[in-house]
Amino acid sequence: MNDSLTLASQGLTEKVQAIVEEVIVGSPMYVVEVAVRGRQGSRVVEVFLESDDTLDIGLLANVSREVGFVLEMDDVIKGKYHLNVSSPGADRPLRLPRQYQKNLGRKLSIRFREGEEILTFEGELKQADADNFELFGDKKQHSFSYGDIVEARVLLPW
Repeated sequence: MNDSLTLASQGLTEKVQAIVEEVIVGSPMYVVEVAVRGRQGSRVVEVFLESDDTLDIGLLANVSREVGFVLEMDDVIKGKYHLNVSSPGADRPLRLPRQYQKNLGRKLSIRFREGEEILTFEGELKQADADNFELFGDKKQHSFSYGDIVEARVLLPW
């Protein structure tokens, strides 16, 4: 992809994220990720939301309608596009400390930086705060800083 298309998508992503954040302000929901892909006339806009409370399909549908309305009224995205508002699902990586806190007690697989190396580790998430988290694995507790994490995923029990 050339640089001008990348910059255009980044600008759109930032605009869409600002709209989503405005729509959900005051709710327990928060933005995990916004992605805008494709070219003018065939874009896909993906919005992944999470909540500190239960997040059901009705809430996601309401946010989708409101965001879609604002996108149309402000003519943010030129041409046709498809808007998808959903929760990240278990197969998507954890991105924010709030997501770790919501997954306490679950087993995680992480890839992390240690010096120049990227290592992997699996363990049960025992503690998470704004700066770091702890996994229990290899018969002891291990502490990790979010800044060292390359990728973290919840391991499904099946």
